[in-house]
Amino acid sequence: MLLSPENIQQQTRALWESSFPEVSSERLDLYFQRRYTDERNVTVRHDGKVRAAVQVLPFKFLFGGKGVSVGHLNGLCAESGADQGKLEAQVVRQALRKMYDEGQMLSFLIPHDEKHRKAIEKAHLGSFWTATHRLLVPFDLPENYRPDFNIDILPEETWGRELWTFYNTFGGRHDYEIRHDRDSFETALQQHQQEGGLLFVARRRGKIVGFCVAIKQARMLKSGKPSKKDFYAHIRFMLTTDQNVVYHFRRRVAEVFEVQEVAVVGGCPGRGFKESKPYAMARVVDVLGFLQFLGRVHPGLQLTVGVENDEDIPENNGYYELYEGEVRVLEHRPDNVLTAGGLAALLLGSQPVQLPLMLDE
Repeated sequence: MLLSPENIQQQTRALWESSFPEVSSERLDLYFQRRYTDERNVTVRHDGKVRAAVQVLPFKFLFGGKGVSVGHLNGLCAESGADQGKLEAQVVRQALRKMYDEGQMLSFLIPHDEKHRKAIEKAHLGSFWTATHRLLVPFDLPENYRPDFNIDILPEETWGRELWTFYNTFGGRHDYEIRHDRDSFETALQQHQQEGGLLFVARRRGKIVGFCVAIKQARMLKSGKPSKKDFYAHIRFMLTTDQNVVYHFRRRVAEVFEVQEVAVVGGCPGRGFKESKPYAMARVVDVLGFLQFLGRVHPGLQLTVGVENDEDIPENNGYYELYEGEVRVLEHRPDNVLTAGGLAALLLGSQPVQLPLMLDE
């Protein structure tokens, strides 16, 4: 049965509602109005019914400071029942093939929970591996801190081109970081506000010198339930052109939320940070293309690696040597053999990958 784009969208949303009951209708409204498109939506349909869906959201990602096209798999879901795993595998395979055909080199996916994380590692679900970690750290003022009365920091409920221009000019400049387009940037800000968060904008003589997004959160008790008395401010993202402004944000956020403690979150390497938490999973979508990209932008990098068990993009299976900027396909199996997800984890896991404002909070 042929379905109209409107019907596919309606059924996809209904599938989201049943799969993610914790997501509010307001948040779904925002997503389907701002981020959903027919072209991004990948579905498995049987007898006129959408049985599985996932959206492929395109992003530019800085890898070692150089831009590469990536796809973020968002909202992976399928009808509950005996066929759920099979349906998820089918839609992931379609999505990865779509990304491969469109020239996207990497794919990211942020799992719902640890059970989902384990499932996504399996070969029939894309062989994604945990490739990024995050750390929430206390943010205290230095003893010599002094307020700067030439800087005004206020919560702002609306924003326009000025804020986007500031982000587009100064944001996404870490060596390993997702860069948002205007639509994804503003959608993330709207969702943050829906959840009770605030946007703080710092200005000096009327000109933006920084902004941050923060939310008041309850500390978790040993029982796993949120405290009703103990709160702190969580800074989800902050961008400034003046290092001193970060301390002014810290002071102002604490004042507005009426808390003593403030914490800030950021990406960190997977090892060496005891309190870090696993975050996004990743896999290489086009192994040969990505290795050739690495050869162009990092000609000094040397790597001999094999990729096996890629059930979704079998063209990736093979043995490769990267040397002096050139990629050579090998006939013999090297010692270092990985999955497509393992290769992504190898290349990203030791880096402080920054994936801010990804709609998963």
